[in-house]
Amino acid sequence: MTFGFIYYMIHNSEMSLTDAPLVSVGFLLNTVRIMSFNHLFKSFHSFSYSGGKISPETNDLIVETPIEIIINQKRRLLIMFTPERVKELVVGFVFTEGLIENVGEIEECVISSVLNGRGEQVLEARVRIPSHRMGMVQQENKGRVSYSSCGICGTDNYYNLGTGIGRVKSRHQFSMDLLQAFPRRLKAFQPLYNRTGGAHAAVLADSEGNSVFHCEDMGRHNALDKVIGCALINEIACDDKILFSSGRASLEMILKTARVGIPVFVAMSRPTSRAVEAAKFYNITLVDVAKGGNRIYSHVRRIKGF
Repeated sequence: MTFGFIYYMIHNSEMSLTDAPLVSVGFLLNTVRIMSFNHLFKSFHSFSYSGGKISPETNDLIVETPIEIIINQKRRLLIMFTPERVKELVVGFVFTEGLIENVGEIEECVISSVLNGRGEQVLEARVRIPSHRMGMVQQENKGRVSYSSCGICGTDNYYNLGTGIGRVKSRHQFSMDLLQAFPRRLKAFQPLYNRTGGAHAAVLADSEGNSVFHCEDMGRHNALDKVIGCALINEIACDDKILFSSGRASLEMILKTARVGIPVFVAMSRPTSRAVEAAKFYNITLVDVAKGGNRIYSHVRRIKGF
């Protein structure tokens, strides 16, 4: 498998992106983080009101930064995200957008820090995929912006969202007791949320509830793409895994999950109507464990004891 990554690695938390040496890693199994944990949030002065008094305080807020993904020099996609597990985000996003069928189709991915027109440092990912895959990408050089709150913002055609996605095939069953217990463990995988109160988490777990990969981001869609990117890069089978999301299940979250073949999606809050419809169609067991109970919306046969 040919899989060439070139990117900037931060060896020291005090280094800026432009100080970092350029390295070629080939097919890398270990995750490399472009920023230290302390660079993923910023402190701001604010005021709070309580008991009729206004008091000053300091708050740590999650970092929001852009990355521009350029596909074969023809298509530009701008994502607002939290700059951790950058490589995994790019791979996961390109896959869940349907631009590749497997990670081996990424011929090159160059992630670097560049200066934009205003002299600001921004991240750029130049991705090369086989030319025949470009039929999946609109040929116009039209930019698309994906904000943290929207996984399908700027999508060219709503009715093409599910293109190339098959129904999930999995005969595995899972314990409902395990699914219900996981929310109590979620904070252990959310150091950034615990610090800022503003991060979403996605956890890919095995049938025993052990975390295989976990990622955080300002956007729940980004956190999911990062986890999917981790699984793809490390060649982890997903047909016996569970996806836990700290946010709600919406249509695009189910589509991303279906494309990689994860059979169970567990959300911490109620799903949207289209998420349930998509889960039923794509053969995904959709569960919410929101406060006050739990609900299984689709394909309950995967729950042990049914």
